[in-house]
Amino acid sequence: MPSAMAANGLSGHVPSAIAQVLVKRGIDTLDKLNTLLDPPHRLPYDPLRIAGMDTALKRLYAAVNAKEHVGVFGDFDVDGITGTAIISEGLTSLGVKVTPYLPHRVDEGHGLSNAAIDTLFAQGVTLIVTVDCGITAFDEVDYAKSIGIDVIITDHHLPHNGVPNAVASLNPKVPGGNYPFFDLCGAGLGFKLIQGLFEFYGQPWDPSLLELAALGTIADLVPMLDENRYLVKEGLREMANTRRPGLRALYSSARVDPDEITAETVSFQISPRLNSAGRMGDPMDSFKLLTTESPEEAAALTHKLESLNLERRAVTEEAYANAKQQVEDWDELPSLIVISDEDFPRGVAGLIAGRLVDKYRRPAVVIAVEGEFSVASGRSIPEFNIVAAMESCEDILVRFGGHSQAAGLTIATSDIPQLKSRLEAFSAQPGEHQGLERTIEIDSVIDLAEMDAVAVRWIDDLEPFGPNNVRPVFASMGAKVLEFAHMGREQQHLRLRVEMSGAQFTALAFNQGAKWKPKTEYVDLAFTVTKDSFRGKGAIALRLLDFRPSQG
Repeated sequence: MPSAMAANGLSGHVPSAIAQVLVKRGIDTLDKLNTLLDPPHRLPYDPLRIAGMDTALKRLYAAVNAKEHVGVFGDFDVDGITGTAIISEGLTSLGVKVTPYLPHRVDEGHGLSNAAIDTLFAQGVTLIVTVDCGITAFDEVDYAKSIGIDVIITDHHLPHNGVPNAVASLNPKVPGGNYPFFDLCGAGLGFKLIQGLFEFYGQPWDPSLLELAALGTIADLVPMLDENRYLVKEGLREMANTRRPGLRALYSSARVDPDEITAETVSFQISPRLNSAGRMGDPMDSFKLLTTESPEEAAALTHKLESLNLERRAVTEEAYANAKQQVEDWDELPSLIVISDEDFPRGVAGLIAGRLVDKYRRPAVVIAVEGEFSVASGRSIPEFNIVAAMESCEDILVRFGGHSQAAGLTIATSDIPQLKSRLEAFSAQPGEHQGLERTIEIDSVIDLAEMDAVAVRWIDDLEPFGPNNVRPVFASMGAKVLEFAHMGREQQHLRLRVEMSGAQFTALAFNQGAKWKPKTEYVDLAFTVTKDSFRGKGAIALRLLDFRPSQG
């Protein structure tokens, strides 16, 4: 019996349905299963394996000894905010004077800027550490050096044409190191820097930093594998018992049970609230919430974020309705959607793009028209690299960057028509627009009676879920419908009570109410297994990805 099974209180027999899930994910030996459920103690990896880390640590060591003033410049999303908090808290605990700086999305835009450098210089900063940005800031790093400020870059985005002339550029994607894992996010790299610094001093790092690393890793949708899985799993354990007043206040506001917190809880209930500050207001509010030691300040900031999140929802709904109507008015749907409007707020452009991708199964670029220059966010499907598409238009872009599935750009407003035609042409190339038909990949076809307590415990032990380790999808054919009811303000959701081989489950189909056909007695289901908080702790429900009347 593998040790991972024993450690998790599971019998040596792997249920057939779970075995199919594991094999489909390449986990076809006991050693691989042990590595997944009970990683060896080689994690977290040695930070010195990242190219340039030794140089960065020596510069930080000098800053600590000389009592320099260090600026930490991060991006305005959850990844950047949490990474900035990790580095700021780590340096502060070593006696360093730290000034965190998170740019305003609308007033300043993404990335390191000369104006931000000037602000930090005026406060006496002699060293800037970037978080989740900087790998393409060639001119800005040169400017900082010209006025006497050194720069250490931590960034996980793809470099273009080399790296800036910084003290060090910490990024596993930069050649020269032998780091075994390429897919750390900004917060993950921030953690590696502080891990390395504390090991340099021979001191233990604060385990609560794992809470911040987990938040950033989950929010940035990087692959939930290898070291990311370690950071999230350990971070969620810390989050369940957090001492941070800000997280405790967020849990209360978002109605999160700390004992049942998962990566999906973070994705859907915590991250949107933290992101709302960067989208609709000042990202420093989220930074302060995560780092404050005052319960009173935490309560006030949480209330502010809750209001911003409600505003973000309303603005997004209005803008998405506008975008969807524009797309519906087109005679033909292109293989890549490019849409622009003066009424698209920059802060929610990425959310609109994501919803267009979900609806039309096409990559989407949403452009917020703002005057002489406009800003866009793009989201994609797994089969299409949105950054490569933007790179094909590099000659007309002011700046761009991101990942294969999420990216952004700035462009002269007059060049938007050209951008649209070139992106559409790029996506129409052979091989660039495969897989546009919506499909649901099934891990295992089962009888509902197989979804017993043992199978559910196995599913729980595959947590945390995220990209490259998604929640398993099952299918059951011919389940009997015992009850059905529509839910929601517009009756847009559906709740079923289904039975098969004596096993009964509640099945929830969100935004699928219109698909229900009266007098349906048996249904085929495609579903994931989720917690059913309505029925109490430990209860589960089937979350339907799709359903149809059984064919017989």
